[in-house]
Amino acid sequence: MPSLADAPTISNPPALRRAVARTRLAPWRVVAVTDAAQRRAVRDAHLPHWHAYLAESDGLRVLASGAAGATARALRAADAMAQALNELPLHLVILARPDGPLRGGTLGVLLEALRDEGVDGALLPLATRAGADLHAALALPADTVVAGLIAARPRR
Repeated sequence: MPSLADAPTISNPPALRRAVARTRLAPWRVVAVTDAAQRRAVRDAHLPHWHAYLAESDGLRVLASGAAGATARALRAADAMAQALNELPLHLVILARPDGPLRGGTLGVLLEALRDEGVDGALLPLATRAGADLHAALALPADTVVAGLIAARPRR
C-alpha cells in the first residue's frame, strides 16, 4: 500500500505532502488511494455503513419522500457521493495507532490545507465505523486504526 510520500496522485504530490505536513499528523500515517480498483474497494467497504446509517436515522424516509429543503438536498448529495465514491480520484485514509487518537480538529485542518493546495476534499464521517472493512479491503497495517477518510479531487 503506497504512502502519501510515494503515491502518484491527482495533482501535485509535493502539494499533498505539504498539506499533510501542515496538519502535523505524526505519528499518524496518511495512505493515498488512487488506483481505480482500490477506490472501488473503499466505496464497497463504506457503503454498508452508509446504508446502515440511513436505516438507523430518518435518512431512508427522507430520500424516499423526495422532500424539499436544505436537509433533504444535503442528504441526497451525500447519498450520491457515497454511491459514486470510487469516481473521486483520490482517497486519503488517515491511520492512527490504537492508543494515539487524532487531536480534535486535525481532519478539518487537513481539509483546509488541501484546499489551499488546490484540492477539494470531503470527510466521510463513517470511516471509523467502516475501519475493519477498510483494513481488510486495503490490507492496511494491523497495528493501526482508521481515524478518517477523505475523498478528494482537483479544484474545478
